[in-house]
Amino acid sequence: MTEATLRYLPSMSPAWRRETDVVIIGAGAAGLSAALDASRAGHRVILICKGGVGGGSTRHAQGGLAAVSEPDDSLDSHIDDTMVAGAGLADESAVRQLVADAPDVVRYLVDLGARFDGGSPGLEGGHSHRRIIHAGGDAIGAEIRRVLCKAVLLADIEILENTVALDLLRDEVGVAAGIAVGRLAEESDEMVMGEINARVVVLATGGFGQAYLSTTNPPELTGDGLALAARAGAVLSNMEFVQFHPTVLYVVGQRGQSPLLTEALRGAGAMIVDSDDVSVMRGRHERGDLAPRDVISFAMFERMHSISDPLEHLWLDARAIGASRLETSFPTVVELCRQSGFDPRRERVPVSPGAHYACGGIQSDIDGRTSIPGLYAIGEVASTGVHGANRLASNSLTEAIIAGRRLARHVVGALASAGRGSETARSVPTTSGRGVNPSSRALLAETMSTRVGVVRDREGLDEALEVVARTPECASSMLDLATIETTNLHTVTLLVAYAASLRHESRGCHRRRDFPAEAGRLGHSLSLVVSEGRVEARRDEMAVS
Repeated sequence: MTEATLRYLPSMSPAWRRETDVVIIGAGAAGLSAALDASRAGHRVILICKGGVGGGSTRHAQGGLAAVSEPDDSLDSHIDDTMVAGAGLADESAVRQLVADAPDVVRYLVDLGARFDGGSPGLEGGHSHRRIIHAGGDAIGAEIRRVLCKAVLLADIEILENTVALDLLRDEVGVAAGIAVGRLAEESDEMVMGEINARVVVLATGGFGQAYLSTTNPPELTGDGLALAARAGAVLSNMEFVQFHPTVLYVVGQRGQSPLLTEALRGAGAMIVDSDDVSVMRGRHERGDLAPRDVISFAMFERMHSISDPLEHLWLDARAIGASRLETSFPTVVELCRQSGFDPRRERVPVSPGAHYACGGIQSDIDGRTSIPGLYAIGEVASTGVHGANRLASNSLTEAIIAGRRLARHVVGALASAGRGSETARSVPTTSGRGVNPSSRALLAETMSTRVGVVRDREGLDEALEVVARTPECASSMLDLATIETTNLHTVTLLVAYAASLRHESRGCHRRRDFPAEAGRLGHSLSLVVSEGRVEARRDEMAVS
């Protein structure tokens, strides 16, 4: 295996400083709910937003909140469905906590003013009962963003927009003590370096879909929090498990974020078909088009590559749903398709799998605690054990808010017991470098898509690690946003490819062409840690071929 090393960002002297009790990086559902509850408890909170408040993936979510609410459903059924989707790697205690807290999430949002759809909950892939709470048909993310942003903007929270986290700061005994950040100056691309000293550092930065050519993730999701934690030496878990959403709208020549066509369409009767209108899922799984996402994405990949001239996409046929219901229940989907020149009411629309959700991440518990004291991770950037080897549809929005609120409660108690005390000496990051040349970003994305995508093998993963090893550094030690993002994406490529190369089996959303079966002896998580730039696997958990 090619040895590829992690690249570090330059260490820059801060031009400004702030001090707070809690600094939260990321303003999606997890970060917003954590900030709101911590502020309501009387703690000083600074919320860091790479763009604006309410950024990230939350606002794009079309599915819903998974929560038991119907008399024919049960908590045990929701637990079972989540464990099955997790393919042997979901942590049952974390799953039980998620499912038990889920109904409270709905009540919490209603108290904030959320308006959810009436009638029976929706059905999505992998769920055995109707338990998906919707808003605005397929606009659940926008509604959650609306109520959380409104509450946060009314709270006593300092918000720093257009600010990106760079590296963790620690005190003399290794406890997280703040973060180094870069803030884009108004009306220019100049980045002004700063330092935020904090008693608690929370990463809520979301996923890393922009590491791929096609993704449902917005442009700002470049793995910033994950890379920061990796550089700091935090334990990472299950990095190889990247979920691909089966029905991402395919538009010729489009790169980066692409429109997602919600799974609820298939719950309402839509089907994925090939050029001959033959169902792709017929005979592949007992739940057909509502099979788990990894099963469908793999089936689509096989159909697309089963001929000498591979297809770039298949089709989603939603015409059986009816024009009226499509307009009423799926207005976001209809408008997204129209903007790209398609009309799902009258024609099939082209779709292909796209990078959607990182099931792995910074190893943490359900309260957000990581291996580094004082550093917390919540939402998609964290690996709590809830999702295991594959996320069950609509569990992530629920988990994000649960994690944000649980973290706030834990932090409130921890800060109260510790007392304010005297200020602790701060230190700058101990390791620095030149970062990765932004010209490499396109090659890294192509490598991830073709070598570390829906289906992988040893040859492709070795090639990916060779690309990572050859990626050039920046010529200078100056920092700009392009360098920061490319360096973080380089870290993502290294971590995912390395973890995938260690898992010699197919499990959940990780598929190996050369190891097509699930191996019972690998029924555990793989943990990674970076030491002196080298990625190392925990010996007691490393897969051995």
